[in-house]
Amino acid sequence: MTGWALGIDTGGTYLDLVALGPSGRRLSAKAPLGPGRSAAVLDALERFLAGAGIAPAAVARVVHGTTLVTNLLLEQDAPPVAVVTNRGFEDVLAIGRQNRRALYAVRPRGEAPLALFPEALRHGIAGRIDAQGREIAPLDPAELAALGAALAASGVQAAAICLLHAVRNPGHERAVQAALRAACPGLALSLSHEVSALPGEAERFLATALDAYVKPALSRYLEDLGAGLAARGLPCPELVTSDATLATAHAAAHRPLRLAMSGPASALRGFALGAGPGAGPVVSLETGGTTTDIGLIEAGTPLFTRRLDLGRFSLATHAADVASVAVGGGSVASVNAAGALRLGPRSAGAVPGPAAMGRGGEEPTLTDALLLLGRLPATLAGGLRLDRAAAERAMLPLARALGCPLPAAAEAVLAAATAAIAEAVKLHAFRRGIDPADARLLAGGGGGPQHAAEVALAAGFREVIVLPDAGVISALGGLAGSTVDVCECAPDVPLDAAHFPRLRAAAVALAAPAVPTPPAAPPAPAVPAAPAAPATLAAPATLAAPTVLVAPTALAAPSTLAAPAATAVPAAPVAPDVMAPGAALADPPVRSGPACVSWTAGVLYEGQAEPLAIAFDPAADDAASLGARFDARHARLRGHALDLPRRVMWLRRAADRGDAALSPASAPEAPAAPGAAWRLAGGGVLPEGGAGPRALFAEQTTVWVPEGWCWRIGPAGALHLTPGEPGA
Repeated sequence: MTGWALGIDTGGTYLDLVALGPSGRRLSAKAPLGPGRSAAVLDALERFLAGAGIAPAAVARVVHGTTLVTNLLLEQDAPPVAVVTNRGFEDVLAIGRQNRRALYAVRPRGEAPLALFPEALRHGIAGRIDAQGREIAPLDPAELAALGAALAASGVQAAAICLLHAVRNPGHERAVQAALRAACPGLALSLSHEVSALPGEAERFLATALDAYVKPALSRYLEDLGAGLAARGLPCPELVTSDATLATAHAAAHRPLRLAMSGPASALRGFALGAGPGAGPVVSLETGGTTTDIGLIEAGTPLFTRRLDLGRFSLATHAADVASVAVGGGSVASVNAAGALRLGPRSAGAVPGPAAMGRGGEEPTLTDALLLLGRLPATLAGGLRLDRAAAERAMLPLARALGCPLPAAAEAVLAAATAAIAEAVKLHAFRRGIDPADARLLAGGGGGPQHAAEVALAAGFREVIVLPDAGVISALGGLAGSTVDVCECAPDVPLDAAHFPRLRAAAVALAAPAVPTPPAAPPAPAVPAAPAAPATLAAPATLAAPTVLVAPTALAAPSTLAAPAATAVPAAPVAPDVMAPGAALADPPVRSGPACVSWTAGVLYEGQAEPLAIAFDPAADDAASLGARFDARHARLRGHALDLPRRVMWLRRAADRGDAALSPASAPEAPAAPGAAWRLAGGGVLPEGGAGPRALFAEQTTVWVPEGWCWRIGPAGALHLTPGEPGA
């Protein structure tokens, strides 16, 4: 790597910065996050570079993880968006799958937040593509012109185009896009076949509507940030996506829903880097100002999922397998009508924040309780001084409601946090077949090491590891991410010898280099629609070609597989719209070496709804080997294998460019004195071993060692916490 690489992560309360030099030199810092997100990032970055003596011209890359999309989806305070769909399907978003999380609720709430796309903004249009990708009813040009005029008059900032079977043939969605773009040049548009290449209209429509919902705000933020970086002589940022890979700022603005779990995915990548290759199962724990994020790592690799739970809805997307529990430093403690203590899910956030931070907060929070118990230093990272008197004032009404002294109330708040986190950790680990007794707990973030030992005791872990860069693990993890070009399709074929050639043919089509084509021109109002389907919309005669979803940054690597003559090349994705929000963003230079290609197949038994992701080799596998691999994983995760027919619902091809700024091979060597990695907040170096109870106030995080536990510093500089006496 030539030049410096900067990792930036913005959470609810703090901004984390890591700089990695060409020789492996690593610098890091934390700064409180004030109002004006892009301005706060630029100001903190400028001060950090000046203090480190790094010239802007020496910076080669800026990698950015952010919770902006997550917060937009959870807080839901942005303007509503329009939805365009087939006539008669306007209520698909309202109906959903009829899933009921609260099984016995008298008035169950739907999964989709309908206030984000109200009924008045859901428009049905003529035209239909069938399940084989054939046009069976044409679009109505006059109707599209009228719809464009209506959207322009309504003042909406974004619209989602969600048409049936667009994953088989996106021609109609592209034609609607062209018509709306002509009528509303500044309208942000999301197309369902670009957001998800998989079937399932309810899940695809919801993901597309939410993609459109967050697009204007994220585009404005990225444009402001990009302009500020350029004015300072710094490169345009690369964004960390929900699956811990990197996307250009332009690609992120084009498909912003990919950033829904950007921050937690960054942290998981950083934990995986610290765990090292070949390590046994690892559970990661990162506590910030609003949530605690729990991730899973096996053999040094983060685990991923096809369903992302976010607030009250689930998104069908490929993401790091991270579970979040609403417990963080800003979680508000209260007493309910029955007199029981409740912690969260409401949070004080960064502004006003916990009372102890002196920004006007008055409600008791977890941070206030920790300060009263002597488990936080007087000054946090970034020079933020804590106000103990303000914390006492905030906690006093809670103590009176509980009928106990202040210290007992603070202990109760801490116990509630420990119990909630421990239960979430156990549930998430057991779902993946990981027993905490056989795993290690890695803790990070500003608050993770504060709670890790007590959570480990409650959940059954035997060891806690705190990495030297625990306080800035998300910013560090962003630098360990690389650009991955992803293609997906939905073959939906039986997994048997007779149909396996069709699966291979789908893989061939997926591996073929995609040739982008411009969006279809809108139908001309003066020309009647032709009754016959256009040739460009025709399905192949022998095999319904899978629609390929290529990440907007994708440069598909050539494949050694030859496509059979009978298989048509799938429709190429539309090129990013030059008039779309975020189009003005400049992309960094392409860094591409030999791509490392991996394949995954979504396999299930006939009658099941949720496939399992199984490693797949199109060249070497056959139906028997892929089926055996699926049976073994099913038995491990669900306790049994079934003697039922199997189906392959989707294929995923990922080509990793290997352009990460930080990897195990490029990581700096361990310090000669292990304790040198742990500088204490008040000065000095942490002793290489000791026993609790003791709070270890490091510069960027606080580690709590409970009574009956001890710590030691390992050869690589990581802090190991275990029950027992030192040296036992």
